[in-house]
Amino acid sequence: MVRVGALPDRHDSVVCLLFDRGRPVLVRHRDRAWEFPGGHAEPGEDPEATARREAREEAGAELGEVRTAGHYVLADGHTTVVTCAEARAFRPLSGDFETVEVRSFDTLPDALSWDDGIYAHLLRELGLPGVP
Repeated sequence: MVRVGALPDRHDSVVCLLFDRGRPVLVRHRDRAWEFPGGHAEPGEDPEATARREAREEAGAELGEVRTAGHYVLADGHTTVVTCAEARAFRPLSGDFETVEVRSFDTLPDALSWDDGIYAHLLRELGLPGVP
């Protein structure tokens, strides 16, 4: 279930639909494939803080304005808040995180970590660039 524009009462994680000059920026996970930065919310973090932390850790991105766009719920009940942001700057990655590459694309790559179509659906629903 995807609810654009609606926020859930509670959430487990946040995904950041990250852009650099209007082009989607994805990270290549060392054990999966390409994905937007995101992850579990830390205790006390609101969705914007989680998006900023995950974008910094996974993509080296410092974000401009972060917009909360909605959420989706997986069949097992896992709830993810969807945010969108343009990167203001990129810094070299530091620390031991899952990212092995950060790259911008004209359209979403074929090799995505999840083949459920959620990224294309979200970009299309939100009127964002990058839908193949």
